[in-house]
Amino acid sequence: MAVRNLRDCHNYKNNNKGVNNMKNVKTLIIVALMGASLIASTTRTQALGGAGFWAEDYANIGAFPADVNNHSVAWTDGTDFTSIFNANGTTWGFAGGTDANDVVNMMWGNGSMGAAFGLNMLAAVECEDGDDACVAADAETNFNIGFGMPLAGMDFGFTYDGDMMGVNLRRAQNVWLWDNMLINFDMTPENTDDDTGSDMNFNTWFYSNTAYDGGTNGLFALGFAYGAEGCLGDDCETPDGTLNMVWNFAVESAMTDWATLRVNYMKAYDWMGGDNAPGMVNMGLGFNYGSFTLDMMLNSFDSMMNDPVKYVTGRNTAALGSEWTISYAW
Repeated sequence: MAVRNLRDCHNYKNNNKGVNNMKNVKTLIIVALMGASLIASTTRTQALGGAGFWAEDYANIGAFPADVNNHSVAWTDGTDFTSIFNANGTTWGFAGGTDANDVVNMMWGNGSMGAAFGLNMLAAVECEDGDDACVAADAETNFNIGFGMPLAGMDFGFTYDGDMMGVNLRRAQNVWLWDNMLINFDMTPENTDDDTGSDMNFNTWFYSNTAYDGGTNGLFALGFAYGAEGCLGDDCETPDGTLNMVWNFAVESAMTDWATLRVNYMKAYDWMGGDNAPGMVNMGLGFNYGSFTLDMMLNSFDSMMNDPVKYVTGRNTAALGSEWTISYAW
């Protein structure tokens, strides 16, 4: 269901300083675009530091719904199927959804503004007397919405899934070595029914994309990510906040006219005293089949780089990819 996918992008739990470090490092790729998985696939941009740094990729649609106006594309990652098309000057998009109880997941664009809507309805469960194996449950309706438009020279996106609210801003901005700025904010209020505390994240990125000869594109970014979480209960201890400074580098380079290699390195340092960890590397591949493109995240790039002959000859025992998306654009 789109609602749950959206929430997954922001579920950064600060249980203590000892786990804050890798929690933030692993999720900072997604921090670059709040709400990225609302409908869009992020297989390519996961290997390039985050969708928000690559404005031309359709992975931006989830957090910047107005970007739906810039694409005519269909894609699937094996769990869902999405199609975006223009009909009589209006852009429409539909996805099947990943939850069995999804009713509709759709997008709309009028050329400048864009919106998204998802609805999920779970039927009530009624139990007969004496049926101890049955668990009664009330009917449940969940939804998510998104809206985006150009605003004061910026890309603006708003998302809400019934619990969490997210805001994304992106604009051209010269700051020292960088020429773009990306801002993300999300907030989830405490929920006494579910016994979950509040959660808030605020992130600011400065970044540059550079194109080189030979089909190579590079990303250089610096981000500051603040996170604070509350808690409920008399014995609850409020987790420590985090303030990570994050270095983010990525390269996408054409190996041939049909194959592309992608590499991303990210390193975070917590200024609020949390434990820190070594940087994280992600790698991916892209294949151009003419009208179709296949994007993959590499499953075990250490094994592949240390023993490439096994993978070239097809004698590898571990899977080459951890996830994939195939897209068709027109």
